[in-house]
Amino acid sequence: MVALCESWGVEYEVFTNITPTIYGGGEVLTAQSAEHLRVRKQFTGCNAGHTFFHMDPHGLVSICKIGRDYQISLPHEGIEGLARLGAIADRLMLRTGGCSGCTLAGSCRVCRPLAKHYQEAKAPLAAYCQHGDKKAG
Repeated sequence: MVALCESWGVEYEVFTNITPTIYGGGEVLTAQSAEHLRVRKQFTGCNAGHTFFHMDPHGLVSICKIGRDYQISLPHEGIEGLARLGAIADRLMLRTGGCSGCTLAGSCRVCRPLAKHYQEAKAPLAAYCQHGDKKAG
């Protein structure tokens, strides 16, 4: 696919870091090729729930495709329910669970909802957290 994009002269993005399934299964993590993994850039925030949202085929709205906690039922609440998404997003981005009190949280490489999925899938820290990085020397 990379060669095809390059031959056409179009921009592309290679997503080599596979995340746990949305239902918490870690089976995709074991299928990753360690030699193709790359270090994620520092997470500097996103506008999930503030300027965009995710909606599944049943009309359940969440802040994004990863942060699906606290869904709003559009068929039941109507468009007015979307006004609650900003507060939900702010709450989901708080460092909680295994990330509470982390001294590296200011330079974390993943958002809190994604870290939660990795933690629930019992992924190795190296897949998503700096605490799992091999120390040099």
